[in-house]
Amino acid sequence: MAMNTTTKKNKAKTLGLIAVILFLILALMSMLLFFNERPSNEDVSSASDYHHIEYNGKKYDYNSSIVSILFMGIDSTDPEQMGQADAMQLVLLNREEESIQVIALSRDIMTDIHLFDVEHNDLGWDKQHLGLAYAYGDSPKNGAMLTSQAVSKLLYDVPVVHFAAMDLSILPELQNVVGELQVTVPNDSLVEVDPTWTKGSVVTLNADNVESFVRTRDTEQDFSNTDRMERQKAYIGAYVQKIKEMLTNDFDNTVQLLYNVCKDMTTNITLDDIQSFSSMLLSYSYDSNSDFYTLQGENKIGELHDEFEVDQEALQQLVVELFYEEEN
Repeated sequence: MAMNTTTKKNKAKTLGLIAVILFLILALMSMLLFFNERPSNEDVSSASDYHHIEYNGKKYDYNSSIVSILFMGIDSTDPEQMGQADAMQLVLLNREEESIQVIALSRDIMTDIHLFDVEHNDLGWDKQHLGLAYAYGDSPKNGAMLTSQAVSKLLYDVPVVHFAAMDLSILPELQNVVGELQVTVPNDSLVEVDPTWTKGSVVTLNADNVESFVRTRDTEQDFSNTDRMERQKAYIGAYVQKIKEMLTNDFDNTVQLLYNVCKDMTTNITLDDIQSFSSMLLSYSYDSNSDFYTLQGENKIGELHDEFEVDQEALQQLVVELFYEEEN
C-alpha cells in the first residue's frame, strides 16, 4: 500500500452522487442494445465473446438472466456540461434467483477508456481514471455510453447494456421522494463537517444535508474516496428499505414520485419499466452487506490524483461468481 504524500491542495467537497439508489426504480427487463450515435460506439459492451469462458480449468456459460444497469453520479449541476463520473454503481438484477447485487466502482480505478479529441476524433483506448470516461463524450448520452463501455471492458467484457446518469442538481429531489431518512454513520470521516456524525451514530438525513453526507470528502486526505463509498453504501441500504415500505403502503403514488425523478436523468427508462421493476423489488432479495461488492486492489498516489490498481485475479473470480454458471 502506498504511503501518504502531499499532492492535494485544498480541503473541499468533491462531487460524488449516489445514483445507484435509483436501481430501485430503474430496470429494463429485456437485454436490448440502444443509442446509435456513431458506428464506433454503437454497442455499449465490447465485441468480445463473453458467452462462454474457461476459468481454473472449468467451463462457464454467461448467465442470461442477469440484467445489468450502470448508475453514474456526474460532478456537474448542468447536464449539458460534460463533467466526470464521480460515483458509479453497477446493479445486477438476477431474474433467476430473484436477487440484487451491487458493485461499487471507484472513480480512481485505472483502466482502459475510449479517448477522443476536442473535435471528437477517435484517439483509441488508453489506461486512465475510470471516472474520466464520461468526459470524453460529446453529449450526456454518449458520455454515459462511453463509461458503460469502459466498465464492460474492465469486467472482462460482460455486457453493460443499461445506464442512467444524474447530475448534482437532482440529489435534493431524490431525497424528497423518501423525506427524512435514518442512516447509521459507518466512519468518522465527517466529524469536521458535523461533530454529531460519528461512527455508529444514527443521523437524520433530508434534502438540506444529504449532499454533505454522500458527497463530501477531504481532498487533503489520501484515499478519502474509500470512506465516502462506505457512507454511500450505508445510504443506499437505508434508502432501499424506505422505498420498499413506501411501495408496500402506496404503490402507485411511489412509482409516480420516482418517475418524476427519472425524467431529469440521462436514461431510457419509461413509466412502464418503473412499474415492472417496482413490482419485482418487493420480492427480490438484497442485503446491503452480503450483496454489496467493492473491487479488491491497491490505492496508490499518482502524479496528480489518487489511483486504484485493481487486483485482476480477484476481479476475474468476482466476475465468474456474479455473471457465470458452470457448464453441466
